[in-house]
Amino acid sequence: MRTQRWSGRAAARIALLIGISAALFGALVPLAPARGQETSLRVNVAIWVSDQGTAEFCVELHDTTAGSTRQCPDRRRLTLSQAPQGRWLRSNDLSIAPEVSIYARANLSGSQLRYGLGVRVEGIARGLRAHDWVVNLETAEPNRWITSSTIRLSLPVAPHPELWPPVSGMVPGAHRLEVGEPAPDFLLPALGDSDESLVSLSSVREDADQLTLIMFWASWAPFVDETLSVLAELAEREDDVLIIGVNVYETEAGAAEDFVHRTGSNLLHLVDSNGAVAQHYRVDGLPELYVIDSDGIYVGVIRGAAPLAQILNVVGVAE
Repeated sequence: MRTQRWSGRAAARIALLIGISAALFGALVPLAPARGQETSLRVNVAIWVSDQGTAEFCVELHDTTAGSTRQCPDRRRLTLSQAPQGRWLRSNDLSIAPEVSIYARANLSGSQLRYGLGVRVEGIARGLRAHDWVVNLETAEPNRWITSSTIRLSLPVAPHPELWPPVSGMVPGAHRLEVGEPAPDFLLPALGDSDESLVSLSSVREDADQLTLIMFWASWAPFVDETLSVLAELAEREDDVLIIGVNVYETEAGAAEDFVHRTGSNLLHLVDSNGAVAQHYRVDGLPELYVIDSDGIYVGVIRGAAPLAQILNVVGVAE
């Protein structure tokens, strides 16, 4: 951490840009004039005081759509025995939106560790601290997270989506499927795995200049076993064709796993349990086979049962 110094001129500019308002629980702290993408985040600081004499500061972000995430900036750890008394120290900046960053602040006075949040907008910084953001080091229980009260930040632009852990479904900002355009990227768990381990379309195609077939299917749909058998045969004979199965709208727990085991399909199968990806891809019925060329462009779809001859004709491979 390092000391944050202020000047009268800087403080005046901050007051002009941000406005002077008390940073109390639930208070709204405006950062800058709205620019058409204004949004807000609830933010608090989480502190971990260890029994080894250190304090670590992280920032928790809460968004009504994206959920919550804990982010820990660089230079966030403070060795209490070496900290100067009465001086505000700070971590490195953590960028949360274009030209907007935040940082953790700390001030040690005797056994009282006061801490807070700093906000930097377009290069201008301001420190915020609610009244109850203080830890008595003599009475605090060590080795647990202590969470401050919350400040709501009004952002002039949308926050970076990559701050939040990936969520199963479409990648944020992906357009709906259109012929002649790049196939929309998505994140889905592999069949049999948890949502904590997600696979993206871009990752499986990253190192492969391959034609890609994406088959949306469910165990209860007609012609699925025949089509999966055809695709498995194609995958064995054509190294330059990548085939992905996406199980969707499954009605019975374990049915998809049993179906794949019974049919012996060794393809990569992902799970779109709520149909978010299927809807984005404009799936009308099951099964449906979407064709993505080697450049990642969506070029067409085969609906219903798909004999090998038809698939080979579509992908341009001789039988």
